[in-house]
Amino acid sequence: MTFADIPESVIDHVRRVFAAANEKVARTLSDHPSMHEEMLDQTLITELTVAPSAFFAGEQAAVVIESHWLGGRRMWGRWEIADIALVVLLRRGGHLVLRKVALLQTKRLYSKEVAVEELGPDDYMIGIGRLGDRTGHAMPLTVQRGFSFDEQSVYGALHAGSKQMDRIDAYEQARHIPVFYAFYNPQTLPFRATYPPLDGAGSVASNLLGTRVQTSAHVHGHLATLPAGAAPSFGGLKDAASSAIGDPFAASGWRLENFVADEVLRCRQGTLFDGSADMNLERLFYARSAPIMAAITITIEVGGGG
Repeated sequence: MTFADIPESVIDHVRRVFAAANEKVARTLSDHPSMHEEMLDQTLITELTVAPSAFFAGEQAAVVIESHWLGGRRMWGRWEIADIALVVLLRRGGHLVLRKVALLQTKRLYSKEVAVEELGPDDYMIGIGRLGDRTGHAMPLTVQRGFSFDEQSVYGALHAGSKQMDRIDAYEQARHIPVFYAFYNPQTLPFRATYPPLDGAGSVASNLLGTRVQTSAHVHGHLATLPAGAAPSFGGLKDAASSAIGDPFAASGWRLENFVADEVLRCRQGTLFDGSADMNLERLFYARSAPIMAAITITIEVGGGG
């Protein structure tokens, strides 16, 4: 049995589940322009975790999407390779047949007017207390602020010449497990709104853009053209060779749901492992040199019998 045996009904179900999670994350960023990247990760994980499992009687197939949230305490002074590990398990009669892995390093787009304060060591060491120690002067919430995203907006936590970029390149070369960038974007571009929104009415825009996935090779190739320390813009990361019928933002990468359904499940992207132990896979989960924030597991059972 191979990944080619996965029924279309299963692939379509996975696409719908990830599309709903993608829409939720995009709407969250559209409504909360200073939302921390880690909270967007958690939003994605939560939406996938609560999605119903599915059994398809005609095809004798089932799919379950689960997650394991490892938390946000980073190992300071070290660089994580990826935020989310995407793992696909293909089973028959309860027995593991194949495994597939792709790693996602997530980054969020920054609005041009509302600053994003990245979480630092103090936030993790102090924890919940940080929510109650905001005693200094702050922008009055009764004064609405306009904010916007456009093609010049940058992924402010990603920098040319960073140690993290070097670590990812070295990891891919040594372990042969691909790392992809999952870019959190608003629902569309250009996007303009006010914060707080009037009467609490959030964005109702269609999710034309949302989370986009690009290869690390493409992202790092663009970063190599920028001055050290510069952050890439949304427009700068476009790939003119990309195309997808009916997708106005195809040049900005795969939609998250299409990446998972069409690229990973159809075996175009990711690393395939057979059912036996593999040193690189074991090191990923049991001997990590730096943390992975969460794991998303898609378990697909094809064929009946025990």
